[in-house]
Amino acid sequence: MGRPRKRRREGEADAPAERASTTQTGHDSSLNGFTTQPTFSSFGLVSPPEFVDPPSGNEVYAQAQLDPSLVGIYGPSPPMTSLDFGHTPHGQTPPIDPSLWDTQVTTGTQTGYQPATHSTPPSQASMGPCTCLSLTYLTLTDLQTVPTFSFPQVIIPLRKAMTTVSSLINCPICPLDPFSAIQNVSSLVSLFKAIIERFSKVLQEIGLEYDRLVTSGGKKPYRIGDNNPHLAHLHTGTLDCPMGFNIDLEPDAWKSLVKMALKGEVQGGGSNPTPLKTLLEQAEARQRKWHSDTGFLREERRRMWGSQDECEGEHGECRSLGSGHIKRAMEALDWS
Repeated sequence: MGRPRKRRREGEADAPAERASTTQTGHDSSLNGFTTQPTFSSFGLVSPPEFVDPPSGNEVYAQAQLDPSLVGIYGPSPPMTSLDFGHTPHGQTPPIDPSLWDTQVTTGTQTGYQPATHSTPPSQASMGPCTCLSLTYLTLTDLQTVPTFSFPQVIIPLRKAMTTVSSLINCPICPLDPFSAIQNVSSLVSLFKAIIERFSKVLQEIGLEYDRLVTSGGKKPYRIGDNNPHLAHLHTGTLDCPMGFNIDLEPDAWKSLVKMALKGEVQGGGSNPTPLKTLLEQAEARQRKWHSDTGFLREERRRMWGSQDECEGEHGECRSLGSGHIKRAMEALDWS
C-alpha cells in the first residue's frame, strides 16, 4: 500500500531516471518479446519515414523536420517516433539533406558525361573479343589427335578444320589491330599446311589399305545411289532405300572412288562448296585487298617491313601468307 504518489505539477520535467525507465518500458512493450533488429539509425544513418498508424494518447512523437521536397513521396507525412537511441539531442530527428533523396536521373549536363549514340563507329571492344586464336588452337589440336585416317570418317574433322579457315578469312575483328592481323595470317598458314598434311596422311592410309586388299584378295563393301534431282522423290532416306545399291568394290575401283571423293574436298568438283583450293584463293584475295588499301595499317607495315612493296612478292602475292608454298604442297598430293 504505502503513501500515495504526489501529483506532478504542470510543466515540471520528469526525473532523468523516470524518463529513461518510461522510454525503456515503452520500447520493450512495443517489441512484444521479439528480438530487436538493427535499423538505419543503429549505424548512424537516418531511416526514411515509415507508414504508421495514427498516434494514440500513450505515444510520444517528436516534431520531425522534413525536407519539403519529400512531401508526397511517401504519402501524408506521419510524425516520427522519438526513439533516437542517443544519437541526437533531446530525442529530435535531424533534418534530412535533400541531396541524399535526389531521385532525378543523371543527365548529360554533368561533367564528363558522354552519351552513347548509334552513330558511334564499332570498335574491337564493342564487337567483343576475337576468338580466332582459340579456334586455331582447338582445330590444330583436333587435327593432331585425329582418331582414324580411314575414309570416310576422316572427312568430318577435315571439313571442320576448313570451316575454321573460312572463319579466319572473314573475321571482321582481326584487321582492326596490327597484332591480331599478323596472328590471323600466321594462323591461316598453320591451318592450311596442317590440313594438307592430314590429307597426305589419308592418301597414305588409302595406299596401305589398297595393298592389304590386294594381298588378301578382299573387296570393299559399299552402298551407292543416284543423286539425280529428278529422282529425289524416290529416295526414302533409310538404309533400305530402293534407290540405293550394295556392291563389293575391287581394290582398284575402291581406291579410285575414294581418291576422287577426297580430291573434290581439296580441288573442288565434289559436295563441299568451299574446298581447300577455294579457301586459299579467298585468302589471297583478302591479302591483295589489304595491300591495295593505302590506309590499311600503312604506318605499321612501313615500320615493320619498310616500304609496302617489300611485303609483296614478284607477282603481288603476300609473302606472309606464302600461298605459293601452300599451292606446291597441294599439287604434290598423289591422286593417282
